[in-house]
Amino acid sequence: MCWIIITSVISLTLFLIWASADIGSNVYLKTLCKGKTTKKVVTLTFDDGPDKEMTPRVLDILKEYNIKATFFLIGKNVEKHPDIVKRMVAEGHIIANHTHSHQGTFPMSSSKQVNNELENCDEAIRQATGKSPKLFRPPFGVTNPIIGNAVRKRGYSTIGWSIRSLDTIKGRSRKEVRDKVVAKLHPGAIILLHDRCEKADELLREIISAGKQNGYDFVSLKEILNIKAYEN
Repeated sequence: MCWIIITSVISLTLFLIWASADIGSNVYLKTLCKGKTTKKVVTLTFDDGPDKEMTPRVLDILKEYNIKATFFLIGKNVEKHPDIVKRMVAEGHIIANHTHSHQGTFPMSSSKQVNNELENCDEAIRQATGKSPKLFRPPFGVTNPIIGNAVRKRGYSTIGWSIRSLDTIKGRSRKEVRDKVVAKLHPGAIILLHDRCEKADELLREIISAGKQNGYDFVSLKEILNIKAYEN
């Protein structure tokens, strides 16, 4: 009987860890991680911007290829670089909530702290662009009951990914990251990149080039998921 209890406790613990850490688990929060399509279309998403140096370079590449991406923005970065966010909107990209400060302790925050993080990011985006985002991506892809409740009450659609580039890991070459992304391409893929990483623009160009060589088109998240990006 003792071993049954121990085994049950271990199993439950592992389940709860998986439920929180895997953004696609859908245990605490329904998350959209890929589009339902057989067409060879994929979409690009970027986390943690805007970055003063790299984001404009990423935007230049996207403009060159006429590709519309989605940027999950950190509110405090929006406050620092509102002109970059205005450019994103002017060039047809989607901007979305990625919390105000992206703290490592966010998954351990209280309900009040979580709501403040979400509201403050929304307000920063509203001040910069006049838009109220309806899309959200949790930092680190971690969810829990508190985050789930806050997101549902605010009426966000939560966006995950089906291809995680792991471009933030130090020591990985640009070729390794590119090859990983290209090898995992599939119809309806949502690709996670970061526009704060060194040479993010060069990596982006290589991914787009390789994707197109493999017959894929890069389209907007709205086309992949058919969802509303803003409240107004």
